[in-house]
Amino acid sequence: MTGLDTERQKQAAELAAARRRLSRAEFGLTAALAAALILTPLAGNIAGFLPAGPVGAALFAAFLLAVYFVLFLPLDYYGGLVLPRRYELSQQDFRGWLSDRFKSVAMGLVFGAAAAGAVFGLIGLTADWWWLFAWLGLLAVSLVLTVLAPVLIIPLFFPMKPMPGGELKERLSALADRAGVRVGGIHLIEFSGRTTQANAAVMGLGRTKRIAISDTMIDRYSPGEVEVVMAHELSHQRHHDVWRLYGFQAVVLSAVFATGAWLFDAAAAALDYAPAEPAALPLLLACFFAAGMPALPALAWFSRRREKSADAYALELTGDPEAFITAMTRLTDQNLAEARPSSWLERLGQDHPSYDDRVKMAAEYAGKAGN
Repeated sequence: MTGLDTERQKQAAELAAARRRLSRAEFGLTAALAAALILTPLAGNIAGFLPAGPVGAALFAAFLLAVYFVLFLPLDYYGGLVLPRRYELSQQDFRGWLSDRFKSVAMGLVFGAAAAGAVFGLIGLTADWWWLFAWLGLLAVSLVLTVLAPVLIIPLFFPMKPMPGGELKERLSALADRAGVRVGGIHLIEFSGRTTQANAAVMGLGRTKRIAISDTMIDRYSPGEVEVVMAHELSHQRHHDVWRLYGFQAVVLSAVFATGAWLFDAAAAALDYAPAEPAALPLLLACFFAAGMPALPALAWFSRRREKSADAYALELTGDPEAFITAMTRLTDQNLAEARPSSWLERLGQDHPSYDDRVKMAAEYAGKAGN
């Protein structure tokens, strides 16, 4: 493989443009719904049927999430099934897709209701510092989910099983040893029942840490290509990128929470909301959305830095820039990713270097190694 497939890149550009249009439609409808809830008596009328305090906030959150799911189901269907099937990225039928959506919504309802109840309970207890405790709670929950994801969450959508013995497993075990990363096992994720896309990761923490590779990658990639992809993932563990990103996000989110709380207090006073009443939930979400948007480029920038460092480590660990380039090319074509996103907003918000930048780095490494 010497370069990207021109037709696949054309399709990638079309898919990206369609997804941008869909995102704009979703944003516009969400903004209209939020405005209706915040600027009219609608939220108060709905919350009036619910108990006051944290329980009412939890029930209101669950109700809003359920309504949101129903209202946006056509857009979800178009973006989650119609577009992927049009570009041959999805293997699912409507029933399978709907089952996955219900699982996602069910988890969202549970976590959303619990979060809303906890936050409004904190607002009632400490009007000035509730955001600090909410921020600490989010950090704790995110850490627990990182640990549990490979054993509880991901298997709900993608079955996982230990990789059978053989040359590839031996090579990956030896690679992990060279990287100085201890893992609890090497697993296959069964993507093929749902998607044609490929991926790989080292997921989990502590005893749940494991190498995970999609069967759609095993079926199409050479052992050398799989090895260099996994070397990139092992770099994140070797250089503690999980904790680096966690720490950076914690700092950024502390500013987001402080700013969001300040906006909420100001907006609640201006619009005559009692901050602890469940009817103020849509206003709270809108304020935190506004506070969080400026943070996204900073988070993406930090992620791109760590991904670039992982690419460099993968080249050093394997010494195989050719396999790196062919693996990146296969992934870009297979997953219908743009070699370089056309929108500056996408470039600002992307969390990985572009294909062009990654291949350029590998070519420069090959040139230096040749000298």
